[in-house]
Amino acid sequence: MFLFANKDQDKEYDKWRESSHLKQVSIISFVTASLYFLMSFIDRIIAPEEILPQALLIHLYVLPPLLYSISFLAYSKKFYFFMIRLLIFATILAAVGNFYIIKQLSYYSPYHAEVYLIIIWVFTLSGLRLKDATFTATVIVLTVISGALYYDSLVFSEIIMYSFWISASFSFGFVGAFLLESSERKVFSQQKELQSELNNKNILLKELAHRVKNNLQIVSSILYSQSKKVQEKETKEIFNNSIQTIKAMGMIHEKLYQSQNLDSIDFKEYIENLITLSNQNLNNKRVQFSFDSKSIVIGIENAVPLGLIVNEIITNSLKYAVTNDKQDIFIAIMMSVNDEQKIQLHISDNGKGVDFDNQVKGFGTQLIHSLVNYQLKGEISSYNQNGLHYEISFRDDKQSPTLIY
Repeated sequence: MFLFANKDQDKEYDKWRESSHLKQVSIISFVTASLYFLMSFIDRIIAPEEILPQALLIHLYVLPPLLYSISFLAYSKKFYFFMIRLLIFATILAAVGNFYIIKQLSYYSPYHAEVYLIIIWVFTLSGLRLKDATFTATVIVLTVISGALYYDSLVFSEIIMYSFWISASFSFGFVGAFLLESSERKVFSQQKELQSELNNKNILLKELAHRVKNNLQIVSSILYSQSKKVQEKETKEIFNNSIQTIKAMGMIHEKLYQSQNLDSIDFKEYIENLITLSNQNLNNKRVQFSFDSKSIVIGIENAVPLGLIVNEIITNSLKYAVTNDKQDIFIAIMMSVNDEQKIQLHISDNGKGVDFDNQVKGFGTQLIHSLVNYQLKGEISSYNQNGLHYEISFRDDKQSPTLIY
């Protein structure tokens, strides 16, 4: 009835409307068919003998099957074109059938309301587009008025009254449908604008994450170059740990710009990549990793500190777990979500453990506890049992309770 300036946008609107109105068409057609089915039982009780056969034919054998068919066709988009044509046909048939039934009465009256309800139904409930609804209602109006004009017993005043009520129902229905479609087009335009803005922001965020990752990679390369100039073993180890930490941070941003959702990542994939990275920096140590987890989506605010925590614990295990070069290092990582929607992380090794009574907390241990307590706002515990065990639990408010696990 009224179009967008851009024809492509018009086509997009039509597709959007088709999807959004399929359920409406299905439900309304089903309810209307059921009402006609119910009407046929009422016809058996109250309908005059002269119209009963025609009423039963229309209300029981013709319209309900047509409308039920339309209701089921609405479940698939591929039948949309056929479904709409069938809906237009069924509506016109209902109005014509109603007119034919009333014409059989010896007291034809313009006050029979069914045709007026059909016109209102076409515009406001059927789910037809405004142009299709207008076409259908116009055919109905022309048909019933033409029939009324040729009906001998209908006097001029009744024709005037009939035309008035039909015009009134057409006007109310058309105005309602026009305002509804105007609102829908406005909503569609706003949705398109918001989607465009969101896409632009996503592109910018992806670019930002990509640049952060590249900058961290540059810093890592600089540190690696500087570490080659260092001879002291302890200093060289500090450089290597720093490089590993920066790479672990860079992997978060790499996962972020590769992800479709820019505010969260699948942490299972991140740990798998972190294990691969750790395997590349073993310095001739024999290490076995065990990792048990299902996919858990974590918000980026928690993913960064959690990534640093996991990296630091793995680094400490590789560094301190065993002192015998002949012994294999075994590191086990388990991650899950409990019934309270808290993420639980368990990391252990097969080393000598820690003397907690005489422990002097180094920078790495302090960093782990600080990130858990102040960044994740979670809980952490550690204990010895055939090696050192860390248990961390926290709630990811951004994702809970829609965690994937």
